[in-house]
Amino acid sequence: MAKKRKKDKVKKEEEYEFRPPEFDEKEFIKKELRDTKTVLITVGYAAFFGIMAMALAHISNKLIGLSFLLVFVGLYSLKYFYPFLKIKTEDFQKKNWAGNVAWFFLTFLAVWILTFNFPISDHANPKVEDIVVWVTNEDTGNITAIDYKYVSSQGSYGWVPRDGGELDGIIAANENFTVNITARVTDNGNLRITEISVGDVQGIYSDMEKDADVLNRFDHEIGGEDLEGLSKLFFFIHAVDDHDNDITFVPVTGIPFAS
Repeated sequence: MAKKRKKDKVKKEEEYEFRPPEFDEKEFIKKELRDTKTVLITVGYAAFFGIMAMALAHISNKLIGLSFLLVFVGLYSLKYFYPFLKIKTEDFQKKNWAGNVAWFFLTFLAVWILTFNFPISDHANPKVEDIVVWVTNEDTGNITAIDYKYVSSQGSYGWVPRDGGELDGIIAANENFTVNITARVTDNGNLRITEISVGDVQGIYSDMEKDADVLNRFDHEIGGEDLEGLSKLFFFIHAVDDHDNDITFVPVTGIPFAS
């Protein structure tokens, strides 16, 4: 009896035939076309918000943070934007919404970063680097270079004579000395203003001369007699580019004059 049941069970298993569910090709193609259309619309919509964010940031650097928040406005508006374009969202599954949100965010981020940077737009301030003060003693003909650099022993930036000598006494505020202040000034775009004000406080600015031989090098020459009344050489270098981004370089300390 047991053998007969076993044979009947084997026979029934052999007679079992798997039948896949009916495949609606037309409905499948319709769904795929809808999903593709939705992705393309989402990418275009995100690009539009990315361009708006760039335009907002271009008005003022203070609006950069606010411009990025437009990504959340765009994401929230998707549920209203799709029906406006006759896209039915009733059949959307969680994966559809997750995919469209990802497409929107990544597209917005790519467009925002691309349009936020040079050459499309410029929000970076100029850089003032490699400051060197050249001192010429007209009596002896000696030329001494004083570099503005980081001094590890002091834990801050300071003036260091290139020949390793003492800083005090290199400059004297009289007609026997000539001081030439040089700096490398760079920017993503074009520099519109490069000027300098010599003194303990910002006063009248004078244009710095562009070095014809060294790229991005600017200098300003001062006669020692023009330093009379000052106890040290202190100055401000102000640079502005053609997008009104600006920077003012101020050394931590000045160079003391010989008494």
